[in-house]
Amino acid sequence: MKYFIYAPLQLVCMVLCYLTNWIVILFGTDEGQLPGFLNLWNTWDDTLDNKTDVGRMPKFLQYDWDEHYQAYTVQLNGRKVFREKLMKPFSTAEKVKRYFCRCHWLYRNCAYGFAYYWFGEDFFPLSYFMYLDKPGDSYLIYGNRFSYPIDGVTLYGRNPWAFKCTASINDNWRWEIYLGWKIQRSELAPHRAMIATRLWIKRR
Repeated sequence: MKYFIYAPLQLVCMVLCYLTNWIVILFGTDEGQLPGFLNLWNTWDDTLDNKTDVGRMPKFLQYDWDEHYQAYTVQLNGRKVFREKLMKPFSTAEKVKRYFCRCHWLYRNCAYGFAYYWFGEDFFPLSYFMYLDKPGDSYLIYGNRFSYPIDGVTLYGRNPWAFKCTASINDNWRWEIYLGWKIQRSELAPHRAMIATRLWIKRR
């Protein structure tokens, strides 16, 4: 039931971010973070400067990520997240390129901070069931009521659920569905999962 309240609110936040990402980026630090409340616009598990995404940009907008940054990781709510340290300052021309790279990254991963911090759920792997239909094609994860001892305290509640489907519709199209919360199936430790609201079709 909670999902059907959270999902529309997340969609509202996505619209807000689509309208304002290009402005919010102007407040980004040299190490790819957004201050205070604006951090909700950023991806929770990475910085504004994703190295792989820079490589997806047109050649004239790419810059040498390795020349400027050194990557490192930290732990956040049971998950590994990526951070960066500035090693070499950017020239004015490079800052322009970085701005457009950051825009592309946030529009590609819109409102991830809201999806994680506001509408995310804590997942406890000790109590869940998973149904696989053609592994790699679709799966359903759902939790029952659980009691989970951690640090001398027993938590009670209900696990979040996840439904993902990439099954074929016909020779040309396939489903692109991800609803519920983005649970990490390979993660055995308790962790926080961001809400998922994808309901689409995609050309194969």
